[in-house]
Amino acid sequence: MRILALESSTTSAKAVLYDSDAATVETSSQRFDFSQDDPAARDADEAAAQVFELGRQRLEGGTVDLVTLCSTWHGVTLQSRDGRSLTPVYLWPYLGAEGVEAELRKDADFVRWFYGRTGCMVSAIYPALKLKMMVEQGVDTSAGIVMDDGCVMFQRLTGQFATTASLASGSGLLNTHNVAWDDEVPGAMGLGKLQMPQIVPSRTTAPLTKEAAQWLGLPAGTPIMAPGPDGGFNQVGDGATKPGIMTFSMGTSGALRVVASAPKISQRMSTWCYRSPDGWLSGAATNGCTNTVDWVRDTVLGGADFKAIEPQLRIGAVDVPTFLPFHFGERCPGWNAHRRGGFVGLEPQHDGLALYQAVAQGVLFNLRQCFIELVELNGQPDRIRLSGGVLSSPFWTQMAADIMGADLDLSAQANQSSVGAIRLGLTAFGMDEEGPGLSSAPVGVAHPNPDLADYYNERYEAYLAAYQQTNPSE
Repeated sequence: MRILALESSTTSAKAVLYDSDAATVETSSQRFDFSQDDPAARDADEAAAQVFELGRQRLEGGTVDLVTLCSTWHGVTLQSRDGRSLTPVYLWPYLGAEGVEAELRKDADFVRWFYGRTGCMVSAIYPALKLKMMVEQGVDTSAGIVMDDGCVMFQRLTGQFATTASLASGSGLLNTHNVAWDDEVPGAMGLGKLQMPQIVPSRTTAPLTKEAAQWLGLPAGTPIMAPGPDGGFNQVGDGATKPGIMTFSMGTSGALRVVASAPKISQRMSTWCYRSPDGWLSGAATNGCTNTVDWVRDTVLGGADFKAIEPQLRIGAVDVPTFLPFHFGERCPGWNAHRRGGFVGLEPQHDGLALYQAVAQGVLFNLRQCFIELVELNGQPDRIRLSGGVLSSPFWTQMAADIMGADLDLSAQANQSSVGAIRLGLTAFGMDEEGPGLSSAPVGVAHPNPDLADYYNERYEAYLAAYQQTNPSE
């Protein structure tokens, strides 16, 4: 069995080729290069073309039994029936709907109603609010079909307008209880009647069209699996498809997720409730993670290579300022798009490495806030599985265990979302998801250092104080 997983992530195109006979997983990744200035409002066809080209290169003229598609949650674009983009794809970092969020948040009853129905907070990251932004800009949202990167790739390859409940659950337009497009939210938000893609089961496939076959260099008729989200596929990739296993992914953004047997709605509205490919997910996420670390590396350390930075980092209880990781606004737990990042307690002796370590700590303190909220809602997990770019830094990986105060299983596979799409693809053919070369067993465990517990608890309290003091009015 050979499966090609294509992924349109926040910053990169990815192509992962799996061969069960050879037990190999071969990965290609390339940062997107767009013609427009704002990568958070990108052209859907430019993104798709770069993903398809990377997939064609990865195949090197070979064939596959299945192609799977993965994209981020929270993207939205309007597409015409003949496959033309009517708007850019607005991704989760796009902040244009902040004004919509601020206005809607004035109505506490609406906020709780919306959250209770969709599992999504009234937040600028969600497509529902971005659509309202479009309406206020004069866009006729009924003129096109509401889609995202994953849906666009599926439509371009198969000609079909379809999505999955897992991908749709991050839109603010899916009813989390009956798992169907919500029939009241569009009207309540003044969006009018929206054209929505058909919701199909996660393992649905459609044939590659003759016209699209050239883009991948594959025969027409090759099965293309319906698109899914990176976060949902991450659960599958980590083998975390049952309650008790929490995934902890640290990529461009950071997220913690655990499978739930029913919708989990936080009374404080501090978490979200989406769908995995097969059930409910209770989770919390942050907008700032490796993107924030990239920022401090580029602006403070002159773009130094991470391999050069790592040996210089100071292990132990070190003097660093407090950092609030909200360059892109806050997602969980406070859902405040008006929050911004910054250093608190900056002193003359703090050099570039101190600022770098403060940023790494701040990201993890925000994730610790999320972890506490999830544990209160779902109970303590049996295991926590860490994945993402954090694993390329032994220093940051250990800091994650120290700040969370918990053992962290280290994921075996890179690109867990693409691997999860492959594993789901295997089950679509009735095969075991633990195929050769796809073991979900951890490659190691990061244990917290008890000698640093008091230090990080004190640092976390300082972070919480700064978090409260810098809370902007909504």
